[in-house]
Amino acid sequence: MFTKSEAIYRLRELSEIIAKSRELYFNFNQSDITDQEYDQNISEVTQIIAKYPELDDEFKILNQVGATPNSKFKKVNHLTPMYSLSNGFNKEDIFNFLKQIRSFLDVPESKNIDLVFEPKIDGLSLSLIYKNGALFRAVTRGDGQIGEDVTENARLIPDVPLSIPTEIETLEIRGEVYFPNSAFKELNEELKKAGNKAFSNPRNAASGTLRQFKSNKERSKNLCFFAYSVGSDPHKLADNQKTLLKIFNDLGFKTNNISRVFSNLEQLLKYYEEIFSMRPSLNYEIDGIVYKVNDFRLQERLGFRSSSPRWAIAHKFPAEISITVIEDIEIQIGRTGTLSPVAKLKPVNVGGVIVSSATLHNKDFIRGFDNKGNKIRSGVDIRRGDWVTVYRAGDVIPKIKNVNVSKRNATSEPFKFPLFCPSCNSRVEFDKADSAIRCHNFQSCKAQIIAGLKHFVSKKAVNIEGLGGRIIEELYHKDLIQQPADFFRLETKSNHGLDLIEFLGKGWGNKSIRNLFNSIDSARSIRLDRFLFSLGIRHIGENASQIIAGYFVSWEKFYNAIRIGISKNDGQLLYEIEGVGQLMVASLLEFFSDTKERKKVEDLLNYVKIESFIKHNKIETAITDKKLVLTGSFKGISRAELKSICEKNGAKVLTALSTNVDLLIVGQSPGSKVKKANELGVKQIFEEEFKVLIDTDI
Repeated sequence: MFTKSEAIYRLRELSEIIAKSRELYFNFNQSDITDQEYDQNISEVTQIIAKYPELDDEFKILNQVGATPNSKFKKVNHLTPMYSLSNGFNKEDIFNFLKQIRSFLDVPESKNIDLVFEPKIDGLSLSLIYKNGALFRAVTRGDGQIGEDVTENARLIPDVPLSIPTEIETLEIRGEVYFPNSAFKELNEELKKAGNKAFSNPRNAASGTLRQFKSNKERSKNLCFFAYSVGSDPHKLADNQKTLLKIFNDLGFKTNNISRVFSNLEQLLKYYEEIFSMRPSLNYEIDGIVYKVNDFRLQERLGFRSSSPRWAIAHKFPAEISITVIEDIEIQIGRTGTLSPVAKLKPVNVGGVIVSSATLHNKDFIRGFDNKGNKIRSGVDIRRGDWVTVYRAGDVIPKIKNVNVSKRNATSEPFKFPLFCPSCNSRVEFDKADSAIRCHNFQSCKAQIIAGLKHFVSKKAVNIEGLGGRIIEELYHKDLIQQPADFFRLETKSNHGLDLIEFLGKGWGNKSIRNLFNSIDSARSIRLDRFLFSLGIRHIGENASQIIAGYFVSWEKFYNAIRIGISKNDGQLLYEIEGVGQLMVASLLEFFSDTKERKKVEDLLNYVKIESFIKHNKIETAITDKKLVLTGSFKGISRAELKSICEKNGAKVLTALSTNVDLLIVGQSPGSKVKKANELGVKQIFEEEFKVLIDTDI
């Protein structure tokens, strides 16, 4: 397992990879990533956070669902969030899932908990809202909070009833839209005959068809829909999932006939193997099985984590692998100067996706060792010309599993990591904090500057549309853009766009130039967290930016704390922010201590208005925004469930006592925390008093 500094580096890397894959998957219907590799990526984040839970606040990628919609469709807020599912990859994960449920509910192993077995369709999640029985709106998942209004296209799906026999005023039915395998093959043949690009898999065909801005009646009639849940208050229809599925049929919806209810976990896992073996014969794609607690009362008690329910899990099918050859090994340079080796592969199909590159992580990985010096791949190194096994079970850029040494060319040589930066020729150095080889010529390395400019205009930063990577490189080399503030001077520097039309060439005219300048103008007002993220400060990712912005609220307060920290050479004001660690504080002070970087920021402030960060409204109770610690056992409730109740009431539950803790909640047979609380002067409150405080019947 990683050291803490290695974990921070890997989490930052994974966060960027996951965010990129979500954007491609949910908004562009692109399959350069399979579900297996995405899920493994999430699993790796989960394992690292479990090892270093103090990093949870900094890296919130697990708390996010889907991706922010960016199409021409109208954006709609979901009535209730559309959560994603946590994943299991083996029997042990499923055993632990049920064990955690029993622990949370305080249910002994002698008592059965029924689980519903449902195939996980590889399609597109859809929410159907019915008003007084008539289809009112159809919304895609989007980012779980906001989706796209695809009502007109959804009306063309034969499996979506336009009206249902119900007296419920507002009823939300959720399910999965998919393209049958048989229809998918016919569609691709038609597309190829017409000279059009074929879809890489049925999921993309379903998403592409449902999210067409101009509906295609002929193609939409091939779409299918399985109903699997309601948005909220399932008790309106049934007491459990099994009954709910039957009621869906009565209302005119189709449900999956493979679904079953099991009380015995061994039988459930046996059925999983059976369905896995019959997977090729199904007329739809499935990438795993979903297990749900059947009883809605238990589901309600179990509740939700930040992005997934505690009462359900997706048991995913194994990843796929392929064999190909490494044609070259390239070094790519990121905005923070990290030198990342990438294998350029002879293109190969891996799980329905054409793969042409694979991450090689770092110098040690290429040599055949992990970060602790232990052998991987039996210590076999990776070279140009090697035949390798490639699998897609972790990153957007796939990984290399093994090397076939028997096919290695006798004249091949070990790969040598460069001693000098390929971009600026500065000598590179090993950074112990990140376990990375880095070019420290931050101010003059063209590759880093260009990468930083690309980051600045990206969707989650200032979000300037129309500026792709190639265009930014062109602008940089033409000396039109050298630093972030130059984007806001571009209209003047480019002779009101005339110079841009000339050298950007085909596809760029007066209209596209005007659209670009309008996008730049709309970016002149930016929220504090997005502004901090846009600066590209090392260790300050999207989540850290939100934490910092939530603490200071305004740019003035933040910048004042930075100036005090620099003048006193002390980041005490920043260390007080929960979730902000030493590496982040050091990076902030280092960045703003650099005269050139500070001048760039101050130049940028002449063109942008930084909006204050407004926290989302949440439940207001006596413990809202309080820091709590629990000790002892509690009557009729597990520690995990009590923690969940506290968090729902707006509190932060910590594991260790300090002077920053507001309350110690004392149960039966408390431990040494009571004594320590007395020493620290932390207020203590007993279980019954606590129940009164939050006015609940726990």
